[in-house]
Amino acid sequence: MAGSEFLLEVRSEEIPARLLQPAIQELATRLFAELMELNLAPANMETGFTPRRLILMLKGLPSREADREEEFVGPPVRAAFDTQGLPTRAAEGFARKCGVEVEALQRVETDKGEYLAASRKVVGRAVSEVLAQMVPPLVEGLGWARTMRWGVGEGPWVRPIHGVVALCDGEVVPCRVFDVESGRETYGHPVLSPRPFAIRGVSDYRRKMARRQIVVRFEERRQRIQDQLEAAAQSLGSELVEDQDLLDRLTAMCEIPGTVVGRFEPAFLSLPREVLITSLRDHQSAFTLESGGMLLPSFITVMDRPDDPKGRVRAGNEWVVAARLEDARFFFNEDGKTSLEQRREKLEHLTFHAKLGTYAAKTERIAELTKEICDSQGWSELVEDASTASNLLKVDLTSEMVKEFTSLQGIVGGLYAEREQYPAEVWQAIYDQYLPASTEDAIPRGRVGQATALADRIDTLVGMFGLGLIPSGSRDPFGLRRAGQGVVRIVLESEMPLDLDLIVAKSVLLFGDLLDRSGQEILSDLRLFLQDRVRHLLGLRGYAYDTIESALAAGSSNLPDLLARVDAVHKVREESDFLSVVLAAKRIANILREAPDEDLEKVRLKEPAERDLHEAANALRNDIDRAEKQADYEQCLRAIAKLSEPLDRFFVEVLVMDENRELRNNRIALLQAIQRMISRTARLTEVVVDKSEHRDRGESKSSD
Repeated sequence: MAGSEFLLEVRSEEIPARLLQPAIQELATRLFAELMELNLAPANMETGFTPRRLILMLKGLPSREADREEEFVGPPVRAAFDTQGLPTRAAEGFARKCGVEVEALQRVETDKGEYLAASRKVVGRAVSEVLAQMVPPLVEGLGWARTMRWGVGEGPWVRPIHGVVALCDGEVVPCRVFDVESGRETYGHPVLSPRPFAIRGVSDYRRKMARRQIVVRFEERRQRIQDQLEAAAQSLGSELVEDQDLLDRLTAMCEIPGTVVGRFEPAFLSLPREVLITSLRDHQSAFTLESGGMLLPSFITVMDRPDDPKGRVRAGNEWVVAARLEDARFFFNEDGKTSLEQRREKLEHLTFHAKLGTYAAKTERIAELTKEICDSQGWSELVEDASTASNLLKVDLTSEMVKEFTSLQGIVGGLYAEREQYPAEVWQAIYDQYLPASTEDAIPRGRVGQATALADRIDTLVGMFGLGLIPSGSRDPFGLRRAGQGVVRIVLESEMPLDLDLIVAKSVLLFGDLLDRSGQEILSDLRLFLQDRVRHLLGLRGYAYDTIESALAAGSSNLPDLLARVDAVHKVREESDFLSVVLAAKRIANILREAPDEDLEKVRLKEPAERDLHEAANALRNDIDRAEKQADYEQCLRAIAKLSEPLDRFFVEVLVMDENRELRNNRIALLQAIQRMISRTARLTEVVVDKSEHRDRGESKSSD
């Protein structure tokens, strides 16, 4: 590949695994952006990282900046020459600074008057010189969540930096990152290859790292680890319990891929599956093995070396795993000595939010809101189980198991409720309460689980919005976007015909005087917030943005109804007659902009075209009413398409803005009535139409 190449390796003490990927992405993005501004963008940029190094490899860089002309503006002409026209010291100084004679200076007009100016050719810098200035502030300015200082005050950075390799076409790019001078020497693994070695360029770096078994590219290292894990599992006649997040974490924790298999006492298999898997994952970053759906007393994890000839790594891991599983068994048994019902009183001492009270108060609100949801849906037979589940929903927060494994919130409560033989609807609702946590998760099982999970999220959203704690930008410390997405998914996927506005209003009342904002402010902001979640989720389903907007504009409180309307617009939007009505709707909207409401008087409809349009609209209203009762929105929109011909004729034959005020107002009233009617299913003005494409479609239809 033509052009220059650049290698950057920043070597430090071990960086926490979760911070590596964001850091290298930030560094690569910012460096690329700054090079782009100077027209020095590389043809190819590759990133890599290990626990002790961040790596950038650029190829196809221009060798230098382009030469350019720069104009310099100097003193105003009135100050540059005296009354006799001779140059003053200001003019002479400016000329000297620009490297030209005073006679070569130009005069330019500016907003402030006439000024002296000079043009100078600036020779472009070599790319190595640009990188020498660019790299240090980019590396030093990385946005780490936590930083530290070392030595005599160097930093702040995530960990002390030990070395910087910066090479452009094999030559050292002289720069200093904190107190560390750049060079060409680096180190391999601190134990297996601790001696320094020199680097000549990108290819040499790859080769010498590979010779020391260090895999610098994350994707390659990940694939090697996955292959090794699967091979080790197969050798035991088992398979891995899949966990992609754990695989990413393990990949970031090593630079030499190696796996180790360990065992633990089969007696620990009496622990719930979720507890066993979580203990191995959270405490030892280990995969669990299973065969035929049953867990095995074995685990596999990663070590930062290719092998374990003396078995010391395996023995160390087994020792820690045994201790951690013993702790888990102790917590599980100790928690069982106190029933969930007995634990409820402990929620009085557990704060949900300083201004919103305890988890006991939140539990009461959730129970009331869950009942409201069940009543609104006619689920009277579920009220008792829903009440039980609501009251026990947060109890596991007081358990020793959740204190040890916070990721098992809800799950532990569900397991304990099942152990205490609560009905399946109850324990499953507790177990599933935090679902869905992502777009891939399923929603809670059963109506009780869906109602309680919905009530919990709405309570949180209303409380936080009521305090003005609304997410902005990338900040969302209370996970409100995830909560909002959960609300939308639960309602949509359970096909719950719920009026969200009414449930939110009920939730506001349950907070009493704890909130800082009015119910109307909360409802308005929360409606917009949930609409954004709707846009995102429906966009993922493949609906066009304008299709979604047209349905949202007609109402969004009932989400299954909204989805049906979005789908209807999606199905009919390309039909020629419907597109004609869309264009007419846009024309109507333009005519009616800022027009006051008028009353329609049939006797004032003078022209045949306006009388025919009025009759067609009346007939259409009946068709729409029947279709809406059956929630057949596709039929609604196709019925609206029947207005295409009378609307086209109306706009050709009738002058809406007639000089006669009474005729004009009556025609406006007719269009207002039609606008209200055709906007019930979707606001058609939101649909984007390519007029030329629509015209071609119409001509094609006519020729057929």
